[in-house]
Formats: sequence, C-alpha cells, structure tokens
Amino acid sequence: MVPAEKVIAYVRGAKAAIEQPVTVAENYVWWIRDGAELAAEVDFLGVHTYAQWEGKSIDEALAYTIENIEGVRAALRGKPLAILEAGWATIAEEFGERANEADQARYYLEVEKWARDTNTTVFFFEAFDEPWKGDPDAPLGAEKHWGLFNVDRSPKQLIREISAANSLDQNE
Repeated sequence: MVPAEKVIAYVRGAKAAIEQPVTVAENYVWWIRDGAELAAEVDFLGVHTYAQWEGKSIDEALAYTIENIEGVRAALRGKPLAILEAGWATIAEEFGERANEADQARYYLEVEKWARDTNTTVFFFEAFDEPWKGDPDAPLGAEKHWGLFNVDRSPKQLIREISAANSLDQNE
C-alpha cells in the first residue's frame, strides 16, 4: 500500500497539471474506513466492489453491491462516485459453481439496470479475459476470467444474448 499522504501528493500534482477530473480507485471498504482524507482531494470517488470475491451468490450479488455503494455514500456524503470495477468471473477455481457465464450475464444486467435507475456510473470489469494475470500455474484462477469476451475475442453469453436481441430489433 502506498501511504495516503503520498497518494494525496500524486492527486494534487495531477490536478495541477491537467484539467480533467482526478480520482483514485479503491475498494469500497477502504473508502468507508480510511478514505475521508483522500476523498477531500479527489474530484470523485472511484470505487471497486466484487460480491463474488466476498462469497456472495448471484442471488445476493446485486443487493450486496448496492449495500457497498450506499456505505461509501453514507461515509463520504456529497462526494460524487463512480464504480470503476464491478464484475463476475465466468471461470474460477476459487468460486466453484458460482463462476459461470449465466451468472455473469445476470449480474451485469441487474447492475446495469440499477445503475441507470440511480444515475450511477459503472465500469464493468472487464471487456476481455486476461490469461496472463494471477498465478501462471493456475489457468482456472479467477484473475484470468472476468471478461465479457474470451481472450480469443469470442463473445461470452451476455454479449451473445445482446447481439441476438439487437438482431431481432433490427429485423422488425
């Protein structure tokens, strides 16, 4: 961990050098417990939340994600917030049967609807699987399988379903 004072100095330097908004991305727990000093410096909070990493089932995932974000909002009132990472792994020896494409599709659609309804910016982690991440001796490790597309760029279930729905819309 980089000490907060050093991160604050980096944020101040970035803000002095550019006109764009500046943030720092961190897990929701850190923002709630330790983030007040840094929150005062950034233009908005960049929050990570991963229900799956914390043992939640797909049935619990949306409510848990919302709980995390509401916790940050309550701790750091009035500060704009964007979820910079939220997602669902499709293969993960760490998660067993909870890692699959159907649950990833459900999580994405549920979070996307909630985000639209609440005007919350969300960056879904991530576009493509990253097989180089994590333990090189664990090809089924979670770090490698969060993408909406496989590493060969073939679409996973969510993207196939969206593409099929778009094709139907265009044919009507």
